[in-house]
Amino acid sequence: MTGLVVLDVFISLIFIFLLYSLFATTIVESVTSSFGSRGKNLLAGIDRMLSDDGNTNRFNYTFLNLFIAFRGNGFTEAFYKHPSIKFLAQKGLVSLATNRPSYIAPERFSAAMIDLLRSGDYDDEGENISASLGIIPRFDLKELQGRIDQLESDISQLDAKKDLFEFEAFSEELAYLKGDLQKKANRSSADILQPFTIDKETNYQLKSLWFDAANDIDKFKALIEKWYNEQMDRIVGWYKRKVTFLTFLVGLGLAITFKVDTIQIASDLSKNEDMRAMFVAGATQFLAQHPDSLDVQTFTQQKQYMDSVKSEIAKYNAVLSSQKEETNTWPGFGYLITAFAISLGGPFWFDLLNKLVKIRSSLQMPVAAKEDEKKMVTVSTKAVG
Repeated sequence: MTGLVVLDVFISLIFIFLLYSLFATTIVESVTSSFGSRGKNLLAGIDRMLSDDGNTNRFNYTFLNLFIAFRGNGFTEAFYKHPSIKFLAQKGLVSLATNRPSYIAPERFSAAMIDLLRSGDYDDEGENISASLGIIPRFDLKELQGRIDQLESDISQLDAKKDLFEFEAFSEELAYLKGDLQKKANRSSADILQPFTIDKETNYQLKSLWFDAANDIDKFKALIEKWYNEQMDRIVGWYKRKVTFLTFLVGLGLAITFKVDTIQIASDLSKNEDMRAMFVAGATQFLAQHPDSLDVQTFTQQKQYMDSVKSEIAKYNAVLSSQKEETNTWPGFGYLITAFAISLGGPFWFDLLNKLVKIRSSLQMPVAAKEDEKKMVTVSTKAVG
C-alpha cells in the first residue's frame, strides 16, 4: 500500500471510531443521568472521607456505584440528612433515580460539617466542637439536674430568717440553673440533626484540623474546605474511570450489534478504494460541519447517522465476503479493539481526525502538482514528435 492509502485507512477507521464514540457517549449520558450516577459517586467519595476503612462499603468504589450507592456510616448519613445538604437533591419517581446531590460546594460542605460538630449543650460553639471530637466530655444535662436537686435540698435545710444571705444566694443560683436547664432542654428537643458517632480515624483527622486551627472556627472551616477540595480531585478521577469502563461495555455491545470488527474493516478498507473514498469524504464533510468542536447531537440523530453508515458498508459485503474468511483469524478480538477505541471518547478521535485530514490535504497538493507536470511533459513530447 502507498502512503496515501495507509493514511486513508487510518482516517476511515478513526472516523468510524469517532461516530461510534459519540453514539456510545449519548447512551452512557442517558444511563448515568437516569440513575443519578454523579450523586452516587459523590456519596462514595464523602463516605470515604467520613468513614474508616473497615466501615466503608467497597462496592461504592466499583463500577456498580454508577447504578446503586450503598448507605454509608452514621456520620455520612447525618451529613446527608442535614437540611442544607438534603434539599440539594432532586428526588425522582423511581427509588433508583436521582436522590443525592451531584455537586456540593466546598463552602456548603464545611458549613454542614461545622453545624453537625457544634451541636451540643455547651454555650460556647468551640467547646461543643471539642466535645464532639472527644477532646472534652460532652455536657451532661443529668449533671446539671443533679446540681439543681442538691441546691433544692440545701435550701430546704436553711432557715430563711436566720440564714437570709445564704438563702438568697442559693435561691438566685437555683433560679439561674433552672433557667439554664430549661434553655438547654428546649434546644435539645428542638434539635433536628441526626445523632452520630465519628469513626476513630476520621475523628483523628478532624481533631488534627481543629488543633491546626487553634480552636478558631473560621480557620477550621477553611481547613475542612481544603481537605474537601483535595478529596474532590480523587472523586472526579473515580467517576471518570467508572464511566470509561461503562463506555467500554457499551462500545462492546455496539461493536457486536453493528458488527464493527476493527480488524475486518481495516482489511476491507485496504482492498477497496471506493470504501475508503466514502469514509474519507464523510470525515471531511463531518469536519467541515464541526470546524472547532463537537456539537451535542440527539440520540435519534446519531442513530440515524449510524444506520446510514451501516447501509453504505453493507453495499460492499458481497464483494468482500470471500476475503472475510481469510482475515477473521482472531474472532472477537476486533470487537474488543473497537470497544477500547470507543472508550477513549469522541473528543480524542475528533482531534486526531482533524490533524490527519489536514496532513492528507497537504500531501495531496504535491501529488496533484506532479500529475500536472507529467501531463505537461507528455503534451510537449507529442508536440516535438
